[in-house]
Amino acid sequence: MAFIVKDDLRVLGYAAATLGLRAVPRSLRFRWSSRLANAIGALWYRLDRPGAVLTRHNLQSVMGDRLSGDEVNEIARRTFQNIVLGKIVNDMLNSLPLEDLSQFLAIEGAEHLDAALAQGRGVVLLGSHFGIHGYASIMLLQHLGYPVTAVIGEEINPKDSWVHRRIAGPIRNRTKEYCSVVDPDGTPQREMTDALRQNRVLVIYGDVLDQDLKRLSAPLVVPVPFLGHSLPLKTGPFRLARWLKAPIVPFFVVPRPRGRAVLVEPSLKMSDDYSIEGLRADVAAYVGRFESYLLRHPALWAHWRRQRNSLPELMQLQSEQVS
Repeated sequence: MAFIVKDDLRVLGYAAATLGLRAVPRSLRFRWSSRLANAIGALWYRLDRPGAVLTRHNLQSVMGDRLSGDEVNEIARRTFQNIVLGKIVNDMLNSLPLEDLSQFLAIEGAEHLDAALAQGRGVVLLGSHFGIHGYASIMLLQHLGYPVTAVIGEEINPKDSWVHRRIAGPIRNRTKEYCSVVDPDGTPQREMTDALRQNRVLVIYGDVLDQDLKRLSAPLVVPVPFLGHSLPLKTGPFRLARWLKAPIVPFFVVPRPRGRAVLVEPSLKMSDDYSIEGLRADVAAYVGRFESYLLRHPALWAHWRRQRNSLPELMQLQSEQVS
């Protein structure tokens, strides 16, 4: 087991940037966070050649018919910068009261969430790895008084380096101590069910692309149209919502002049068809909404920089499963 690896230096750099930003006035903090993220992200993009190549490959494979070579390179670089911004913001969250957080993060469409909660069956608030994902939206909702439980995986692995397990990882996971969190590994179904039955907001990410996609098949995973291709996605949030008759409310974190907005959309209209095709229609409805934001802000999707299976490999995997 290594004492320290290259990625640990990047995570420690985020933490150092976060500490430095505490000296910046609240009104300027997000602006300076963005500047730091742009500088660190551009450097990371230049130094991480394999990651940069993979990101461009994913973009070219999925959106190549819409983008020129220069546009692919520009979006890839901005993807790195957006990931860094998300990490820096995440590391700041535990020290930010609502007054500070609202300087750069606001909620839009809260009436849709309120209407869904008024039904009394809980809400599946379905997000994506888009914009500033992770704890930022969760902390904002908590500060605003919403009862939130989030399904977020553990970011510390026993095989990680000593520095990551003892220093970098705990820094990254500090915010978790301030949230009600369900670990998706193991058997989280009871905790998620309890959260919805208590009329809580259950935050789940609908675009999870992990190694389970290799071994799962319908109805646990279904292929859905995605930017002119077919992408396998897990159906767990949709099956859970169907079982408990809970509304599914999509949300996306989008750019605004002052920072970012947690944009809450109206509830999805669920299919009356309880077959796999009906389930596929529900997932496709969510992906259709996600696509509209992705096409406007392609650099905000973290999955362009995948470390394991590339997006074309996942799409090929899905075609093999279908055949």
